[in-house]
Amino acid sequence: MSVKQDLISIVGEQSVSDTYSERKVYNHDLAPLPSEVAWLFKSTPDLVVKPRSKEQVSEILKVANRYKIPVTPRGSATWGYGGAVPTKGGILLDLTGLDRIIEFDEKNGLIKVECGVVWQNLIDRLADTEWRLPVCPSSSPSSTVGGWAATGGLGYGSLKYGRFVDNVVDATAALPSGEIVTLDKRSTPLTLQQAFSSEGILCIFLDLTLRLAPKLEAEEPFLSYFYQLQGALNAAIRVLESTKPDTLVLRAFGFLKARRDKAIKSIEDAESGAILFGLYTGSKAEVEGWMKVFRDVALEYGGNVRPLAEAWDEWRERFYPLRIKKWGPTVLTSDVLIPVKALHDMILYSWRLGRDAGMDVELEAIFTSPEHVLYFPLFLSDERKPMKYLTHTAITKKLIDEAVKHGGRSYGYGIWNSFHLKKSEPERKKEFTALKKQLDPNSILNPGKTIEARSKFGLTLPAPFYSLFLEALWTLGRVL
Repeated sequence: MSVKQDLISIVGEQSVSDTYSERKVYNHDLAPLPSEVAWLFKSTPDLVVKPRSKEQVSEILKVANRYKIPVTPRGSATWGYGGAVPTKGGILLDLTGLDRIIEFDEKNGLIKVECGVVWQNLIDRLADTEWRLPVCPSSSPSSTVGGWAATGGLGYGSLKYGRFVDNVVDATAALPSGEIVTLDKRSTPLTLQQAFSSEGILCIFLDLTLRLAPKLEAEEPFLSYFYQLQGALNAAIRVLESTKPDTLVLRAFGFLKARRDKAIKSIEDAESGAILFGLYTGSKAEVEGWMKVFRDVALEYGGNVRPLAEAWDEWRERFYPLRIKKWGPTVLTSDVLIPVKALHDMILYSWRLGRDAGMDVELEAIFTSPEHVLYFPLFLSDERKPMKYLTHTAITKKLIDEAVKHGGRSYGYGIWNSFHLKKSEPERKKEFTALKKQLDPNSILNPGKTIEARSKFGLTLPAPFYSLFLEALWTLGRVL
């Protein structure tokens, strides 16, 4: 039998496709691959397979090992670093069909869901219950539970409830061999903590049991507009120090295309205001007290505190930072986790990058603890201008380099940021490399990612070459 026939015997003919039109859909994620470097990778899969159960996932991996064919797991592909994009063709495993809510223990606040469940569907399921999600990603309208487990785990709610992994009781996963295992804090050969944010190179999440948060007596969003970004930043830090929000978000948009001839010496040199918004939950007295502090702090720093109805509107729209995309066809970003004290300098650096490249920039900063903030500037580019777009891709490297200087790191690696793992998290690089050799000796599962950028020719792209190449592109872009 052929590989295709073996896969059909597992999932059925309707769930296996080798047509070019369908395979082509899966050769990119949020950020398209520039054609000038696409030749290094075989990003279009040979087969697209859509399993509907964890047993089918297991059998598909066993077939892949038998034929030594790479498997790329994929959820909704809302990430922009190539983690769900093949590097050597092979099998694209579309996991969105594993989308069942398996069990809801309403008495104890536990819910077990398959990896392909979309976060927004889970939010809707809990709407009329006494429970809510403690944390969820900014991409909740389309991203999946398994995808976020594999790629991050910090987002809305992390300021109060911590990381996603801190709110997971256990998970079921498929190892590269096809063996199905239960993951928890003490499991072997892979723990839950090791699997989280391993970006699909060590296992495939199949289902997860989430610990929910009870809905408290009072829940109230807050919102203030600021004409000066500096005022919003100062207010955010005071709010962190003086109150206990579940979520605190700073957002700004800088119009920089027309300002390439003007120096950016402060964060006010971009044509930008800002908004500060978030949510308080707690007892009625706690929330009332925190809301008063927020209003006083916002007014002190020049804010325009908005009515509650507007705050609710903004809170309901919180999952749409990518609305910048309506201004053009392509968004480039690089999420970084940085100390709160470095946020001012990172904003200033982002404005300068946008000015130098002639791009407008939207900034979003989600505070994940009193000490750290998840910062992701969105740069508006245009893939229809191939050479210009290629030079713009150097922005991701420059942002991560700057974050590392300030004691931060990349929030994710995939293909394009894999060169930064050793510098950002050297111990994690060692751990992932050892686990990959142990669990995936055939290098079947999501190869050429995270711990290395390996081309379709089997060659690992050297970090110094990559760095020099991107710096040369950036220099070229400034003169185009």
